[in-house]
Amino acid sequence: MPTPISPRLLPTLFASVARTPTWALRRTLQSDNPLDLHGDLHGEASFQPLPATSEPTSEPQPQPQPQTQLLYTESGSLPATLGANLRWTKSYIWRLSPEGRISVWFVKVTKDAATNPEADYLFHEVEFEVAVEGQRAADDAAANTGSSSSSSNDETYVTPPTPPEPLSQSEAAATVVVTARGNHLCIKDMYRTAYAFRVRAESGEVVSWASRHVVKGPRKDQDIVNRYSMG
Repeated sequence: MPTPISPRLLPTLFASVARTPTWALRRTLQSDNPLDLHGDLHGEASFQPLPATSEPTSEPQPQPQPQTQLLYTESGSLPATLGANLRWTKSYIWRLSPEGRISVWFVKVTKDAATNPEADYLFHEVEFEVAVEGQRAADDAAANTGSSSSSSNDETYVTPPTPPEPLSQSEAAATVVVTARGNHLCIKDMYRTAYAFRVRAESGEVVSWASRHVVKGPRKDQDIVNRYSMG
Protein backbone atom coordinates (compact mmCIF):
# COMPACT_ATOMS: atom_id res chain seq x y z
CA MET A 1 0.00 0.00 0.00
CA PRO A 2 1.16 3.60 -0.57
CA THR A 3 2.99 5.23 2.32
CA PRO A 4 1.30 8.51 3.40
CA ILE A 5 3.51 11.59 3.28
CA SER A 6 3.60 14.23 5.99
CA PRO A 7 0.23 16.00 6.19
CA ARG A 8 2.13 19.29 6.39
CA LEU A 9 3.18 18.92 2.74
CA LEU A 10 -0.24 18.23 1.24
CA PRO A 11 -1.81 21.69 1.76
CA THR A 12 1.26 23.29 0.15
CA LEU A 13 1.16 20.87 -2.78
CA PHE A 14 -2.59 21.37 -3.18
CA ALA A 15 -2.37 25.17 -3.13
CA SER A 16 0.70 25.42 -5.34
CA VAL A 17 -0.89 23.75 -8.38
CA ALA A 18 -3.33 26.69 -8.47
CA ARG A 19 -0.55 29.28 -8.20
CA THR A 20 0.60 28.38 -11.71
CA PRO A 21 -1.90 30.21 -13.96
CA THR A 22 -1.64 27.74 -16.84
CA TRP A 23 -0.11 24.28 -17.13
CA ALA A 24 1.02 23.17 -20.60
CA LEU A 25 -0.47 19.70 -21.14
CA ARG A 26 0.85 16.93 -23.35
CA ARG A 27 -1.39 13.85 -23.49
CA THR A 28 -0.25 10.52 -24.94
CA LEU A 29 -2.98 7.99 -25.74
CA GLN A 30 -2.64 4.27 -26.37
CA SER A 31 -5.48 1.82 -26.92
CA ASP A 32 -6.06 -1.70 -28.18
CA ASN A 33 -9.06 -0.35 -30.08
CA PRO A 34 -7.91 1.04 -33.46
CA LEU A 35 -10.97 3.32 -33.52
CA ASP A 36 -9.82 5.17 -30.38
CA LEU A 37 -7.57 8.21 -30.53
CA HIS A 38 -3.86 7.39 -30.51
CA GLY A 39 -0.72 9.47 -30.20
CA ASP A 40 -0.13 12.90 -28.68
CA LEU A 41 -2.55 15.72 -27.97
CA HIS A 42 -1.56 19.18 -26.77
CA GLY A 43 -3.56 21.51 -24.60
CA GLU A 44 -3.54 23.44 -21.35
CA ALA A 45 -4.92 23.04 -17.85
CA SER A 46 -5.60 25.30 -14.89
CA PHE A 47 -6.93 25.26 -11.33
CA GLN A 48 -9.38 27.86 -10.05
CA PRO A 49 -10.36 28.24 -6.37
CA LEU A 50 -13.97 27.42 -5.47
CA PRO A 51 -15.88 28.26 -2.29
CA ALA A 52 -15.20 25.82 0.52
CA THR A 53 -17.90 23.24 1.14
CA SER A 54 -19.08 20.85 3.85
CA GLU A 55 -20.88 17.59 3.31
CA PRO A 56 -24.21 17.76 5.19
CA THR A 57 -25.04 15.08 7.73
CA SER A 58 -28.26 14.05 9.44
CA GLU A 59 -26.43 12.70 12.46
CA PRO A 60 -26.77 14.59 15.78
CA GLN A 61 -23.15 15.74 15.74
CA PRO A 62 -21.23 18.87 14.78
CA GLN A 63 -21.12 19.60 11.07
CA PRO A 64 -17.77 18.74 9.45
CA GLN A 65 -15.29 21.48 8.76
CA PRO A 66 -15.33 22.94 5.22
CA GLN A 67 -13.22 21.33 2.53
CA THR A 68 -10.99 23.48 0.31
CA GLN A 69 -11.90 23.10 -3.36
CA LEU A 70 -10.21 23.71 -6.72
CA LEU A 71 -11.81 23.45 -10.15
CA TYR A 72 -9.46 21.66 -12.55
CA THR A 73 -10.17 22.41 -16.23
CA GLU A 74 -8.32 21.14 -19.29
CA SER A 75 -8.82 21.86 -22.97
CA GLY A 76 -7.01 21.35 -26.24
CA SER A 77 -7.27 20.82 -29.97
CA LEU A 78 -8.27 17.50 -31.52
CA PRO A 79 -6.52 16.18 -34.65
CA ALA A 80 -7.61 17.83 -37.89
CA THR A 81 -8.45 14.38 -39.26
CA LEU A 82 -11.52 14.39 -36.99
CA GLY A 83 -12.75 17.72 -38.32
CA ALA A 84 -11.80 21.36 -38.45
CA ASN A 85 -11.40 23.39 -35.24
CA LEU A 86 -12.56 20.62 -32.88
CA ARG A 87 -11.54 20.86 -29.23
CA TRP A 88 -11.84 18.77 -26.11
CA THR A 89 -12.54 20.01 -22.60
CA LYS A 90 -12.87 18.28 -19.22
CA SER A 91 -13.28 19.38 -15.61
CA TYR A 92 -12.93 17.84 -12.17
CA ILE A 93 -13.14 19.23 -8.66
CA TRP A 94 -10.18 18.60 -6.37
CA ARG A 95 -10.80 18.72 -2.63
CA LEU A 96 -8.53 19.02 0.39
CA SER A 97 -10.14 17.84 3.62
CA PRO A 98 -9.40 19.37 7.04
CA GLU A 99 -7.48 16.16 7.80
CA GLY A 100 -5.18 16.82 4.83
CA ARG A 101 -6.56 14.24 2.38
CA ILE A 102 -6.91 15.05 -1.33
CA SER A 103 -9.74 13.65 -3.43
CA VAL A 104 -10.94 14.16 -7.01
CA TRP A 105 -14.64 14.49 -7.90
CA PHE A 106 -16.70 14.54 -11.07
CA VAL A 107 -18.48 17.82 -11.80
CA LYS A 108 -22.26 17.69 -11.57
CA VAL A 109 -23.99 18.19 -14.92
CA THR A 110 -26.30 21.18 -14.46
CA LYS A 111 -27.46 24.03 -16.66
CA ASP A 112 -25.24 26.48 -14.77
CA ALA A 113 -22.22 24.19 -14.31
CA ALA A 114 -20.03 26.60 -16.27
CA THR A 115 -20.61 29.42 -13.77
CA ASN A 116 -21.46 27.46 -10.62
CA PRO A 117 -19.66 24.09 -10.70
CA GLU A 118 -20.54 21.56 -8.01
CA ALA A 119 -19.02 18.22 -7.08
CA ASP A 120 -21.19 15.27 -8.08
CA TYR A 121 -19.65 11.95 -7.04
CA LEU A 122 -16.19 10.72 -6.13
CA PHE A 123 -13.68 9.80 -8.83
CA HIS A 124 -11.08 8.64 -6.31
CA GLU A 125 -9.26 9.37 -3.10
CA VAL A 126 -5.63 10.27 -3.79
CA GLU A 127 -3.32 8.01 -1.78
CA PHE A 128 0.16 9.49 -1.54
CA GLU A 129 3.58 7.98 -1.19
CA VAL A 130 7.05 9.50 -1.48
CA ALA A 131 9.63 8.73 -4.19
CA VAL A 132 13.08 10.26 -3.76
CA GLU A 133 15.34 10.59 -6.77
CA GLY A 134 19.11 10.81 -6.91
CA GLN A 135 21.74 9.05 -4.80
CA ARG A 136 19.34 8.16 -2.00
CA ALA A 137 17.05 6.39 -4.46
CA ALA A 138 20.03 4.47 -5.84
CA ASP A 139 21.09 3.50 -2.32
CA ASP A 140 17.57 2.33 -1.50
CA ALA A 141 17.39 0.31 -4.71
CA ALA A 142 20.72 -1.36 -3.93
CA ALA A 143 19.58 -2.17 -0.41
CA ASN A 144 16.40 -3.77 -1.73
CA THR A 145 18.05 -5.84 -4.46
CA GLY A 146 16.77 -9.38 -4.30
CA SER A 147 13.81 -8.53 -2.13
CA SER A 148 10.24 -8.68 -3.37
CA SER A 149 7.64 -5.94 -3.06
CA SER A 150 3.99 -6.87 -2.72
CA SER A 151 2.87 -3.49 -4.07
CA SER A 152 4.96 -3.80 -7.25
CA ASN A 153 3.06 -6.95 -8.20
CA ASP A 154 -0.31 -5.70 -7.03
CA GLU A 155 -2.70 -5.15 -9.95
CA THR A 156 -4.46 -2.53 -7.85
CA TYR A 157 -1.78 0.01 -8.80
CA VAL A 158 -0.10 1.20 -11.98
CA THR A 159 3.38 2.64 -12.38
CA PRO A 160 3.40 6.44 -12.00
CA PRO A 161 4.59 8.46 -15.00
CA THR A 162 7.67 10.68 -14.86
CA PRO A 163 6.85 14.39 -14.58
CA PRO A 164 8.79 16.83 -16.79
CA GLU A 165 12.20 17.83 -15.46
CA PRO A 166 13.30 21.46 -14.97
CA LEU A 167 15.54 22.89 -17.66
CA SER A 168 18.54 23.35 -15.37
CA GLN A 169 20.31 20.46 -13.65
CA SER A 170 20.71 22.47 -10.46
CA GLU A 171 16.96 23.03 -10.18
CA ALA A 172 16.25 19.38 -10.98
CA ALA A 173 18.63 18.32 -8.21
CA ALA A 174 16.66 20.44 -5.74
CA THR A 175 13.41 18.56 -6.41
CA VAL A 176 11.85 15.30 -5.29
CA VAL A 177 8.98 13.37 -6.83
CA VAL A 178 5.88 12.66 -4.75
CA THR A 179 3.65 9.92 -6.15
CA ALA A 180 0.04 9.01 -5.50
CA ARG A 181 -2.60 6.60 -6.76
CA GLY A 182 -6.36 6.15 -6.88
CA ASN A 183 -8.89 3.73 -8.37
CA HIS A 184 -12.41 4.11 -9.74
CA LEU A 185 -14.83 1.44 -10.94
CA CYS A 186 -17.29 2.68 -13.57
CA ILE A 187 -19.80 -0.15 -14.08
CA LYS A 188 -17.46 -2.79 -15.58
CA ASP A 189 -14.55 -0.50 -16.45
CA MET A 190 -11.76 -0.06 -13.90
CA TYR A 191 -9.83 3.22 -13.96
CA ARG A 192 -6.48 2.96 -12.19
CA THR A 193 -4.74 6.31 -11.83
CA ALA A 194 -1.21 7.22 -10.82
CA TYR A 195 0.08 10.74 -10.12
CA ALA A 196 3.62 12.11 -9.86
CA PHE A 197 4.32 15.63 -8.58
CA ARG A 198 7.80 17.11 -8.91
CA VAL A 199 8.14 19.46 -5.93
CA ARG A 200 10.87 21.68 -4.55
CA ALA A 201 12.34 19.79 -1.63
CA GLU A 202 12.58 22.87 0.58
CA SER A 203 9.07 24.26 0.09
CA GLY A 204 6.88 21.53 -1.41
CA GLU A 205 5.95 23.79 -4.35
CA VAL A 206 4.95 21.86 -7.49
CA VAL A 207 7.16 22.64 -10.51
CA SER A 208 5.70 19.96 -12.81
CA TRP A 209 3.45 16.94 -12.54
CA ALA A 210 1.99 14.02 -14.45
CA SER A 211 -0.89 11.57 -14.31
CA ARG A 212 -1.58 8.20 -15.86
CA HIS A 213 -4.95 6.49 -16.34
CA VAL A 214 -5.01 2.78 -17.19
CA VAL A 215 -8.52 1.72 -18.16
CA LYS A 216 -9.48 -1.95 -18.33
CA GLY A 217 -12.91 -3.32 -19.18
CA PRO A 218 -14.82 -5.68 -21.46
CA ARG A 219 -14.37 -3.28 -24.37
CA LYS A 220 -11.62 -0.99 -23.09
CA ASP A 221 -7.86 -1.32 -22.82
CA GLN A 222 -6.41 2.18 -22.68
CA ASP A 223 -3.29 3.81 -21.28
CA ILE A 224 -3.44 7.62 -21.06
CA VAL A 225 -0.47 9.66 -19.82
CA ASN A 226 -0.67 13.39 -19.10
CA ARG A 227 2.42 15.52 -18.49
CA TYR A 228 2.11 19.06 -17.15
CA SER A 229 4.79 21.74 -17.26
CA MET A 230 4.62 25.42 -16.40
CA GLY A 231 3.10 27.31 -19.33
